Amino acid sequence: MSEDYPDYRRNFASIAGDWVCFVIGMAFVNYTSVIPSFINRLTDFAPLIGLVITIANGAWLLPQLLAANHVASRARKKPFVVALALVGRPMYLLVALVILLTGETYPWLLLAAFFLAETIFSTMDGLSSVAWFDILSKSIPPFRRGRLFSTAQITGGILAMVAGVAVRHILGPSGPAFPGNYGLLFFMCVVFLFMSLGSFTFLKETVHEVQVERRSWRAYVPRLVALLRGDQQFRLINIVRLLTGLGSLALPFYVVYATDVLQISDEYVGLFVSAQVLGGVLASVAMGYLNEKSGSKIVTQLTVALAVSVPVLALLIHYWPPPGAIAAYVYAPVFVLIGANYSGYMQGFMNLVLEMAPPDERPVYVGLYNTLGGTLVIILPLLGGLLLQATSYPILYGAAALGITASLVMSFKLAEPRQP
Repeated sequence: MSEDYPDYRRNFASIAGDWVCFVIGMAFVNYTSVIPSFINRLTDFAPLIGLVITIANGAWLLPQLLAANHVASRARKKPFVVALALVGRPMYLLVALVILLTGETYPWLLLAAFFLAETIFSTMDGLSSVAWFDILSKSIPPFRRGRLFSTAQITGGILAMVAGVAVRHILGPSGPAFPGNYGLLFFMCVVFLFMSLGSFTFLKETVHEVQVERRSWRAYVPRLVALLRGDQQFRLINIVRLLTGLGSLALPFYVVYATDVLQISDEYVGLFVSAQVLGGVLASVAMGYLNEKSGSKIVTQLTVALAVSVPVLALLIHYWPPPGAIAAYVYAPVFVLIGANYSGYMQGFMNLVLEMAPPDERPVYVGLYNTLGGTLVIILPLLGGLLLQATSYPILYGAAALGITASLVMSFKLAEPRQP
């Protein structure tokens, strides 16, 4: 291991620190609780709430094929990651600044500032992620990646739960008035994002000779088509991912349901953040163990099973609603399951892609996998908002559950790369 991964310990610590601080920062602007709650205070138009995850996913996923073609031919990828982070990570300060200068006088201006900042941040982060995953693969051996994932997710999760407590205080009666409370959350996010970048800069990149030349787009696109046709398992993992992504129909609306239907106040959004983080921590322990002992396939299947449990539990709560005094605590397990499901995407899906990809083609596999996932996932939250406007929460939750169930059935056809 020392010959192939000469700076393993240093790079393990660097990547883990990067990951932990990033998780803490994003807990302050959680996409399934904090941001939908923020947008819901500015507008009652449901498709705009769905647009949050549409932009976050689309801007993060779709440009990755562009990055993959560029990154695959570069021996050193760390400067690419750092440069893009320096552009994208200050963007939430723009939102905080607009909040500071205008308050809630111009809701449309706050919405415009947020969506602009989110688009730039997610685009830069998505472009850099192709190189980041390749650096991770060069720095951490396959049989230690599960340990890295679980260590970072558990540590980051525990600290993000503390961030969730802070979110509850900031959004509660003792915190700043709206929208200053959300402005403070955006500021705190940026602080931890730059701590994350600081940790990453300590990484010592292993430079390998690159065998892949940068292709023209005329040659690159047919190569992508040939890759999908020729690699059955890669094609299958993309199908499973797309079907699992149908859960995004309902994802932005679980917190809106809590505040609008169950009449749970905004201060409990912090509870939902902590619940989601707790789910991620608990799942990381189990999935890290499963990944090392049994491989990535079983973790992927567990991830899909957790995904389908989210809308099913929400449906049960809809038909048997809890009393108001305990509603937030009864509803919190929905976010526990969301967090557990999120934990599995790295431990399961992405690890499976990294293991099945030939080393020289790894950036292309990652970029194509993420871009294909983005083609459907980006429109689903917006479609979910339109579906909710036209129908009801049970129909929205039911549609999400049916799609993910189909994914669970398909996942049994996946092969485990570590088994001959």
